[in-house]
Amino acid sequence: MPGFTRTPENVYRVDMTKVALNTYDAVSYPGFPFPQAHPDRLATLATLFGMSPARIDDCRVLELGCGDGAHLIPMALSFPGSNFVGVDLASEPIAKGRGMSKDLGLGNITLRALDIMDLPAQFGEFDYVIAHGLYSWVPPEVRDKVLAICKASLAHEGVAYVSYNTYPGGHLRDMLREMMLFQIRGIAEPVDRIGQARAFVKFLAESESGSDLYKTVVASWREEIGRQHDGSLFHDHLADINSPTYFHQFIADARKHGLQYLAEADFFDMQYEAIAPEASETLRELASNDIVACEQYLDFLTCRRFRQTLLCHEQIKIDRGLNPERVTDFFVASAARPLSQEVEIDSTSIEVFRSSKGTNISTNHPLTKTALLQLARVWPQSVRFKDLLAAARKELASSFARTNGDVDGEDRKRLSEFLLQAYGANVIEFHTQPWEFVLEPGERPMASRLARLQLRDSTTVTTMRHTSVQVMDSIGRHLLMLLDGTRDKADLLRELSKLVESGEIKIRREGHEDTEVHQAASILANELEQNLAKVARLALLVA
Repeated sequence: MPGFTRTPENVYRVDMTKVALNTYDAVSYPGFPFPQAHPDRLATLATLFGMSPARIDDCRVLELGCGDGAHLIPMALSFPGSNFVGVDLASEPIAKGRGMSKDLGLGNITLRALDIMDLPAQFGEFDYVIAHGLYSWVPPEVRDKVLAICKASLAHEGVAYVSYNTYPGGHLRDMLREMMLFQIRGIAEPVDRIGQARAFVKFLAESESGSDLYKTVVASWREEIGRQHDGSLFHDHLADINSPTYFHQFIADARKHGLQYLAEADFFDMQYEAIAPEASETLRELASNDIVACEQYLDFLTCRRFRQTLLCHEQIKIDRGLNPERVTDFFVASAARPLSQEVEIDSTSIEVFRSSKGTNISTNHPLTKTALLQLARVWPQSVRFKDLLAAARKELASSFARTNGDVDGEDRKRLSEFLLQAYGANVIEFHTQPWEFVLEPGERPMASRLARLQLRDSTTVTTMRHTSVQVMDSIGRHLLMLLDGTRDKADLLRELSKLVESGEIKIRREGHEDTEVHQAASILANELEQNLAKVARLALLVA
């Protein structure tokens, strides 16, 4: 058949019950930090909805299905006063995570190779419990155990994060998954299963058969599968178990354990502005009486296939009024830039700001425009709300040289209301504490210890904002590894020049390789400041 093969050499008839139960030791699953499951995100949303969550610099965090600890280790490094515990059935990823923790000298993290079903009922009390990429891929009894652990382990004001596949969008994913499983039936070797699945999706897409709707769906599948790491494809799509659920069913199961719905980890997913006005108004009316039904209908309208749900104890009183005054306790960050070349901050002309995700938001309020410009200048750092307000008022001093206290109160109110709206639109970020990184390299720049350690085996590193970035160019990788705080810029240039001489770094200009050492050194000198600034903007430099 065109596009893939099923030859005797790669087809093995096996009793699948004899295949190793823990495939995560056979095929590694790529570990990444998940910003949406960071305690700071959970604390921010809990605060918005009226709770009093634990401070993230003095808390206890439990992650179920932690893999190699790629999510927990950066947090343990950033918050030495907090304690982190991760459990996973797969022993090899746990061993890898322990090795990384040891290399970093972390004493506030514990990683255990343990079956969740064997987890003691009283495993300890935690302020935040995380189960990412686990719930939909385990049997019903384990799903029930995950919720039981959340109930038993959560502190009074604790927050649990559970991600899972959902219907109705899950039906589309099920369709592809079932076809891929048919293609790989009887194939035992993981590498062959992955290769055959990819070839099948390619064959399906290139056939361009079926209706226009079907062809569109298949094209999106091919794009999605093409982006996925082999480990993600193997464990997410080709796993023996992948069981989506409807949102209302998930919440019903959570309620059996004394847990209630708090919010979605991505606040944008709870907004109705992207749907038709009439439907949006209907959902708002429904939300005032039944938030679960409202969210379920939102899934129907958007064909949602994945959720990242936050839960808390059923006795906690949740305020869904979203009082803008709570915003004033946060730190604020935004990469949004104005569309205009020159922003008239001292006028009431409308200015449109666009986020890095392509979302637009507009305002004609002078102080709000000024505040957004302030945030853009210091991105990716965050600013405490009161400091942002003060800085914006200072910049507008000539226009707002008034002493009326009501004006100050109105500015505070207008800015907090706008920022809450912008948060829902994914234009700005709220944080309970500032991230610990610097934008100015300093005399002897130092990059994150974790990033330097990760570069030994990978081109992907974790930033101090708990995100992942790829460092593909050799200059960037070598520069990062040299930034250990012992070298000034002259030292850095000397070390980079030695690497050029040895051939470990190749300098390319205008598509051609510069082999002349002195010329290459000149290029390095000219680009050092630029590269250091780039590293800083990626939130990889520490004080």
